[in-house]
Formats: sequence, C-alpha cells, structure tokens
Amino acid sequence: MSTLTEPTNSVETLDDNDNDNVNTNTNNINNSINDDDDDIEILEFRKITQDLLDNPEPQSQLPPSTSNHQTVKKLSDIQCPICFDDIENATTTSCGHIFCLNCIEQSLSSSRARTNSNVARGKGLCPLCRKVVSFKETIVLKLKTADRVFTPPK
Repeated sequence: MSTLTEPTNSVETLDDNDNDNVNTNTNNINNSINDDDDDIEILEFRKITQDLLDNPEPQSQLPPSTSNHQTVKKLSDIQCPICFDDIENATTTSCGHIFCLNCIEQSLSSSRARTNSNVARGKGLCPLCRKVVSFKETIVLKLKTADRVFTPPK
C-alpha cells in the first residue's frame, strides 16, 4: 500500500540567499534563450551566405555601386575644382588631379609665393591634396571633340 501525504497549510518563506539563487537561475535561463537566438541567427546567416554562393546573382541585377567596374567620367563633364567652370585646356598634375591649364599655373605660382619661396621655382602645392608638384611635370590632355582634336600650344 502506498501512503499519501497530506497537504500542509504552511507556506515556506525564502531568505535572501534563496532570492539570489532564483535571480541567478532566471538570468541563466534568459541568457540561454538569448544564446539560442544568436545560434539561430548565425544558422540563418550561414544559410543565406551559402545560398548566395550557390546561386550568385548576375552583375546586371546588382546596383551599380556594388559592381566591380570603376566609374568612368567623360573629361568634358568634369569641372575645374579651382574655377568651377568646364575645364579649358585640361591639365593633369603628377598627383593625378585635373585642372584648367591657366588655373593650375596661377595656383602653383601663388602657392610658391605663399610658402615664402621654400618651394623651388616652378613648383607649388596641389590645391586638392597639397602634394608638391612641378609645373614642368603637368600634362596637358588632348581632348577630342566631335569634329576636331584640340592640341594645346607649346
């Protein structure tokens, strides 16, 4: 025969140590749930990544900013960063920046004057990157227009 225990009418009280244990256990359970959520997110990320590797989208469907091709601008669409007009007699410096021939010539001259002649004659600072550039090293670019080719004076 089994014996049944009678229910008691007493209520046990918890002391501070028991409260701490309950809080710790609750935190552990919550952390475990959060860890499970992280695991699920990681698994979902892996699945998405694997799907992309297995089925890459063609380049044409990707936005232009994500393609591997560099953006090429027409020289006729570029404005001089000194005068903010369309470039006349496009000239590039040794650092690769493009200016109007007259603008870069004046800029290098005034740059040399502002630096109290610490820069050698014919040299100055690029107005964009402040690299020391020589006017002799500038290259006047030949622009092909619709019906003629512009060759700068020498």
